[in-house]
Amino acid sequence: MGTHAIIVIKNDKGEYLQYFDEKWNSYLFLNCKLPDGDNSDIIKNKVANEFDIKQDIINVTLTGKKQHKKFSESAKVEKEYIHYFYDVTVDTKFGEKEFILNGIKYKWFSYEDLINDERIKKVNSDIVQFVKEFNM
Repeated sequence: MGTHAIIVIKNDKGEYLQYFDEKWNSYLFLNCKLPDGDNSDIIKNKVANEFDIKQDIINVTLTGKKQHKKFSESAKVEKEYIHYFYDVTVDTKFGEKEFILNGIKYKWFSYEDLINDERIKKVNSDIVQFVKEFNM
């Protein structure tokens, strides 16, 4: 069973930051594999490193946990996952609607954009729904 952190960053317009994952051929929430439990300090460190910012401007809150089964695009089989959802606020601006940082493509999506994007619907609709359930 895979344990993953879903890192939810919103801007002042209520849009969600997504990165483009080549393997999944889709925009996804920032995420990483982690040990089971609250890993807020690890998340803060990951965000600081990912965006080249200081940790003291990052706030991390564990918002919820979901265990569920999902088809893995990379492994091509159904897997069981535990997802921890982290609400992350950063006291800085990340740039334009779309930007590239350290070779990674990022884009801001409204909730409507997320639920209407065909590829995101196919590979990540469960995570988008959980973000909505947790009122993030």
